[in-house]
Amino acid sequence: MDASRWKSQKGGINIPSDQPITKLKDLEDVVVPTIEIKVDPSGKYENLVTIRSFKTQFHLAGGLNLPKIIDCVGSDGIERRQLVKGRDDLRQDAVMQQVFQMCNTLLQENTETRKRKLTIRRYKVVPLSQRSGVLEWCSGTIPLGDFLVNTDRSAHKRYRPKDYSNLDCQSKMVQAQKKSFEEKYAIFIDVCQKFQPVFRYFCMEKFLDPAVWFEKRLAYTRSVATSSIVGYILGLGDRHVQNILLDEQSAELVHIDLGVAFEQGKILPTPETVPFRLTRDIVDGMGITGVEGVFRRCCEKTMAVMRNSQEALLTIVEVLLYDPLFDWTMNPLKALYLQQRPEDEADVGSSLNAADQSCSKKANGDNQTFNKVAERVLMRLQEKLKGVEEGTVLSVGGQVNLLIQQAMDPKNLSRLFPGWKAWV
Repeated sequence: MDASRWKSQKGGINIPSDQPITKLKDLEDVVVPTIEIKVDPSGKYENLVTIRSFKTQFHLAGGLNLPKIIDCVGSDGIERRQLVKGRDDLRQDAVMQQVFQMCNTLLQENTETRKRKLTIRRYKVVPLSQRSGVLEWCSGTIPLGDFLVNTDRSAHKRYRPKDYSNLDCQSKMVQAQKKSFEEKYAIFIDVCQKFQPVFRYFCMEKFLDPAVWFEKRLAYTRSVATSSIVGYILGLGDRHVQNILLDEQSAELVHIDLGVAFEQGKILPTPETVPFRLTRDIVDGMGITGVEGVFRRCCEKTMAVMRNSQEALLTIVEVLLYDPLFDWTMNPLKALYLQQRPEDEADVGSSLNAADQSCSKKANGDNQTFNKVAERVLMRLQEKLKGVEEGTVLSVGGQVNLLIQQAMDPKNLSRLFPGWKAWV
């Protein structure tokens, strides 16, 4: 359904009566797709929550493809919010959630990581076709960007009103794109000096009891550590402030929009130069010790588990890389969509419409070339799990230290695409 006519509308929108969803019958036989069904060794799956009905209104989420938010009423009477996406291949997101599940299993089996409750937050992804799917809505979360900079009541506006605004910072970094690396770096340093981090106030606002505040800040730090290391191993990119959600109850991070993986971010028009997002605001939420102490230790414990489980990780990733049914590689259209300028939006929209009519399949391309790319990705993954960085074999501590330095290096951050908001 084309929702462009409601693009500017706020609030609920009535689902047109001619849409197939209004004519569905016998829904009580269909299990709610975004519910996680645990494996039952007995094979008896009774008492499953099925669909009773859908609400008659939907909302639009932000984004070029205008994903729709619908409410599904289950047979248990609970309303579950779902995100319906069109013109978007969700198969990679679904695959990455499977890898996250395996990583969680490995972390749960290890004593050191289990006692620290190190896990990666997951959500259900159900691809319906090559170009559509349904996702579980992450209730009780807020995008990092919304809390920090993107709204009238964002933390930076409330706590540092005299600093540069986010738009000022973005404007300066956009203008710096055509300058030399040295000039770009100097402008970035100036922006950072006049835009100070404020993320420490999140836990102070949400958790007023000192014991709860300490517990949630600890949970946040551990969540950043685990997702950073697993994200690095899988080459997860495009970690801008709208692709990281913050749980307002647990203070844990939820990474969404996992379409850029296996270091494909390094071949974008503006290459990604950091292993994961560890900007000043992210570090600010960890407290006075910053990346030392809890964060570094949890990174090392997670990395040790990943390195000790390299056979299991390599096996599942190898299957995914050579899977002919989905395309994880970067193509020019996808790159333009991820790093578009405002004036490009119409062109990208029309290109996506064209792609919607004729989905490109990698089977039609050069399989030999594709296999070589997959081999290189697998080789780099093996190197990471052996601690090989820049041609040198490092210990777990040495590897984690190098990654933290790379992620926080202002020279690397200054070279990122302005939409990534490296100053936040």
